[in-house]
Amino acid sequence: MLTLFLAASFGVGMNALTGGVALAQDGGGAQKPVGKAYRGETIFQQRCASCHGEKGDGDSPLADQLPDTLPDFTAADYVADKTPQELFDVITQGRMEQMMPPWGDELSEEARWDAVAYIWSLHLTPDQIDQSQQVYEQRCASCHGSSGASVEADAPDLRDPKWLTATDGEIIAASTSEGHPQVADIREADLPLLANAVRRFSLGFDQAEVQVEGAGDLTILVKNGTSGEILADQPVRLFIFEQERFADMREGRTDEEGRIHFTGLPTNPTWTYVAETSYQDLTYHSEPGQFTPDSDRIELIVSVYDPGATIDAVSIERAHWLVDLTTPGFVDVGEVYVFANASDRVYAGERPDPNAAPRVLEIPLPEDAIHINVEGQTEDGRFQLDGTTVIDTQPLAPGAIQIFLRYALPVVDGRVELSHPLPYYTRMLNLLAPDIGITVEAPDWQEDEPIATQGGDFLNYTILDLPAGAAPKAVITGITDQMAAHTAGDEPQQIIDRGAAPGISGSPYFPWVLGALGVLLLGVSVAIGWRQHKQTEAAAPARREEQKKALARQIAALDDAFEAGELSRAHYDEQRNLLKLQLIALLREERDGGGEGVPETALAQTPKIHPEEDSPLSEQEASEASRDDDAAD
Repeated sequence: MLTLFLAASFGVGMNALTGGVALAQDGGGAQKPVGKAYRGETIFQQRCASCHGEKGDGDSPLADQLPDTLPDFTAADYVADKTPQELFDVITQGRMEQMMPPWGDELSEEARWDAVAYIWSLHLTPDQIDQSQQVYEQRCASCHGSSGASVEADAPDLRDPKWLTATDGEIIAASTSEGHPQVADIREADLPLLANAVRRFSLGFDQAEVQVEGAGDLTILVKNGTSGEILADQPVRLFIFEQERFADMREGRTDEEGRIHFTGLPTNPTWTYVAETSYQDLTYHSEPGQFTPDSDRIELIVSVYDPGATIDAVSIERAHWLVDLTTPGFVDVGEVYVFANASDRVYAGERPDPNAAPRVLEIPLPEDAIHINVEGQTEDGRFQLDGTTVIDTQPLAPGAIQIFLRYALPVVDGRVELSHPLPYYTRMLNLLAPDIGITVEAPDWQEDEPIATQGGDFLNYTILDLPAGAAPKAVITGITDQMAAHTAGDEPQQIIDRGAAPGISGSPYFPWVLGALGVLLLGVSVAIGWRQHKQTEAAAPARREEQKKALARQIAALDDAFEAGELSRAHYDEQRNLLKLQLIALLREERDGGGEGVPETALAQTPKIHPEEDSPLSEQEASEASRDDDAAD
């Protein structure tokens, strides 16, 4: 079940990275396609098929239970008198009298247009789509261009979302009006092909797979972060993503200046690019890159490092122990660690046995821990288990990585002891447990204010500056089986010796995904998301709204406490930044509609985390959510 939370958090990160597309509602003459059928198919099957049928023909087990006959999206005349905008409005607002739920709060605007694109495609055969494209290339491209962007100055742009408010009949009328050049040698029976051609540009209904083409130029620079030298003749791979979907990979080698160039790339903000290289048997990645609206050129930098860092450079910058009660007789524990390498070299760990994998990071868990799971690991390789000690065999590059562990502890006489050594200096350790009648005995911890959430309050404890080898302890008592909300089949399984391909960032395609997840998990109220991921998707908008309000109240209270002299500047800055990061993550999730279709391989990555980077939120969103930074600071 925690994987669902990770997937949702991944959606926050990805949508924050990719931004949005210009939509019909944006106004201002947006000139971008607004839908893609290949993305809409996934949405349709997840959200719509249970009622409308897997084929969209209205044939489903639930159809007979609904008050009205469902439409047949595959019927040739289904869209005869409709516009894409009308379908979008129905998806957004729903038709409750016909038991059609509104999806405006559950799906992003872009996702709803993707669903429209797929639904619109269902009444056409592949032959009809091919014929439409042929007619367009032969009869229309000379004026409107092969991309629909118009060659002639007075020819309308067929990518304009205004066509989404027109019926097929209105498009045909515009194509055959007196003011339009005559479309030579076209039969009246083939006129609907013209409408299909326009839909192809304004809606993208015919796109069944990702197409990687465009006018963007991308340069990759590879340099050694330890020595500063550039690396010539270095193998480089460019991974290309459209939304969360892997689209393509291109390869090459750097020139004498340590650079390689790729051309013909899509510049729409829904596309993201990540560069990868291998150096001394380790794999390194760039930060994700995107084109901006005012430029068709970007540069990515891949930094590699020499070996030689020692264990003294390794620390735990932040850690969270998250306690949950979901299974009778057990306490579920999640542990989030942000490991840092403060040197300018790779830490390769110890190798007691030359034939064994290196022991880079070690996390010894309690001796009675069961169902040990490294969250998101799906392939053999990276993590190993020695007794109850989790071993990360992946070399640690300069910077920070994040690891999320799960396990369960048996409850004995209503009591659980949570304690194990931390082999590295730990700057901050936070413990969160649900305030549902249990007692937490944690004499060495600082008890902070409970965290209030829609799903309940969480007890909140902190320890700072733990030396290497310290074994903090908390004893939880008063546990009863009635406290557990057990659901059959939710019990975790032992998933260890399952990880990513060797290398600095794990498996190659998603080295950066958990950066945005780190924004959420770094906050002191991370347990909010962990506990509430079990609620139904229908409750998500209300949950987000409540969380936003709670975070805004906490920020305001923190400001008041600081102004009253109750907090030190350092503690105030740290806590306020954490609260703001959580608020940013929630606003991203609300704006972009959550994360759908997340590949499991995306969850296995542990990238560098840069929480100090600017958020892509609009000023309006930020000002509505929290106090103005300048005024507060």
